[in-house]
Amino acid sequence: MFDEQQFRDWLTVHLSTFATEKGHFCPVCYGTETICYGHNPQGSQRIQCRNCKKVWTPKQYQKEITTPEIIETVALLVPFQGVSSGQKLYVLISFDALRGNILHLSTNYTQHQAGESLHYRYRGNAEPELHDNNIVQRVDMREAQFLRRSQFDEIQYGSAALKRNAKGAILRPVITAHGHFRVLNILFPTVKTHVISHECFLRGAIITAWADLFRQQQGEIWFIEEEIADDTDNMPWRFQGKTYHGWWKNQWQLWVQGKNRKMVCALTGGKSSKAEMLSLATSRHFIDWLHKQAVFTHSAPLSAGRVTQILLSLAQDYNNCASRLISD
Repeated sequence: MFDEQQFRDWLTVHLSTFATEKGHFCPVCYGTETICYGHNPQGSQRIQCRNCKKVWTPKQYQKEITTPEIIETVALLVPFQGVSSGQKLYVLISFDALRGNILHLSTNYTQHQAGESLHYRYRGNAEPELHDNNIVQRVDMREAQFLRRSQFDEIQYGSAALKRNAKGAILRPVITAHGHFRVLNILFPTVKTHVISHECFLRGAIITAWADLFRQQQGEIWFIEEEIADDTDNMPWRFQGKTYHGWWKNQWQLWVQGKNRKMVCALTGGKSSKAEMLSLATSRHFIDWLHKQAVFTHSAPLSAGRVTQILLSLAQDYNNCASRLISD
């Protein structure tokens, strides 16, 4: 477990910094209704919060993002140079599943002060990556990994130690997840459908962030596991059957499309008929693009802070490409 006060202290600074830089919501009261309020002496746009009247100048003022119908979130491990080479950042990326743009990207590197209970501690035994050819067995093995953890949110994904005198800290991925989804909830409080890669603590962070919707039984979370051999295949998906996995014996549906396979699990609500159209295609498209960017493929010798900046910059580039495609 982590210290609630330490988490609240970190989250306050995290949200305020994000709001100050982007201008999407107020850095004081987190209100999303703002008006343009003239310009500063350098000509940059100033913003005023309609609620608390706070005035500030965002570093990168971005116009309002269209509210998504479905938020798709996946995790990535990205190397950086820390106390030695091959350290790993835990990265969360959320997309508008239908439009394709990135809504928010977080890594577990933080430049802000964070209490000890929030820090990631690697104990020398990383959970192995699962490459089993049988997708049903892979889901089962992943659920078994969750059960072997000391707590469901206590992931051990590999070493992530900063250089000795480096600024900032590496957070436990669950802390990053709570901060990540809190930002998205402030931006998009009415989104009801979430599609996530197979990681149990993402579910908890989403339910916490959109607690009001889930209390009213209006939220949906779907786990998806995929095995895509041919992403050009446009044939309809065919339902193959149901299996049950994990501590709670969650029901998973198996679907086949030519050489492709996917497994889909409705964690909270959600009509099973939806499973056919849900996928991680949007995130797959971005990850394919990411691995073709030289600045990313050559970033392993750089610090955690620099790798985080590169990922944020690439996300902006990708969104610019995506918006051009949509407008065309």
